[in-house]
Amino acid sequence: MSRKIKTSKHQTSETSDYMESTTTEDVIYSALGSQIRRDIIIFIHTHEKVGFLDLKAKFDVKVGSLYHQLNMMKEIWQQDENKKYYLTDLGRVAYNLIEVNKDQIETSNVKIQLSSEEAKNVSFFKHLYNGLIFFFLPKKIFQYLAREPLRTLFEGLIIIGGLLFFSIDSKIVLIGFYPLEVDFWYYSVLGILGLWLFLGLSIDFMKLIIYKRKFNPLKLFTVIPFTLLTNLIIMFFIWLQTKVTSTFLFTDGTLLIILSQIWALSLTTTAVSQSEELTLNRSSLIVLFSFYLLYGISFVLFGVLG
Repeated sequence: MSRKIKTSKHQTSETSDYMESTTTEDVIYSALGSQIRRDIIIFIHTHEKVGFLDLKAKFDVKVGSLYHQLNMMKEIWQQDENKKYYLTDLGRVAYNLIEVNKDQIETSNVKIQLSSEEAKNVSFFKHLYNGLIFFFLPKKIFQYLAREPLRTLFEGLIIIGGLLFFSIDSKIVLIGFYPLEVDFWYYSVLGILGLWLFLGLSIDFMKLIIYKRKFNPLKLFTVIPFTLLTNLIIMFFIWLQTKVTSTFLFTDGTLLIILSQIWALSLTTTAVSQSEELTLNRSSLIVLFSFYLLYGISFVLFGVLG
């Protein structure tokens, strides 16, 4: 005697939802499981709509191979009346996963370890290159700093305190990166705290506008003081110049200021990358926008106060 298994409508609905969810995941995992398919998704998203010949020219693969790759992710794209490919809603989800994973992988600092034999063959210039990269883009340092914001905040206040001391004692404040003589100590406080506040708010606001990421500058505020090490070095030399009779800051420290701006740009980019989990390319874009805005405000204030 056979027995029928009774299932309720609620159970049937749950099973259907589960199967649909699983199928959706399978589609996305299949689409993301190949580098060329990931590149196709990125290419279509970047250009919004592309033709088959555009894909063929971009990826330089055989027609049959390209059709195979497209068929492997046919739920990811659709074609309009002109046979142009564009991403479906599921395709946009797949693209967002690619970008998010790219950010998380790059900011994780996980590296493939070289074998001992390969490590021996690394040239002197490679070591020099790695040293320069660490100097200008110290990802591990800012990853460590971003891990415990409260501790980092107290450490960063030491840098802020040093800036305040050199600025107040020398009666010079950096408007952006440009030294300006002032008569009152509170101009130094406004200049330094204003720069700290401006960088944190403007960068996080750019992140919100450009990348639609959450606006939460608190973690960024804690690491920004460490990007102001360049300002601290400049202020130290300017302060030292006020204490000695001979001139040692050639061309009024112009070259030093230019070099410090380059270093500050790279440090801030690294800080944003590690604290906000963005790739260096994405971080550099919003940092550049913020720095250009800072330069504009600096020139205006320099003209008014100077």
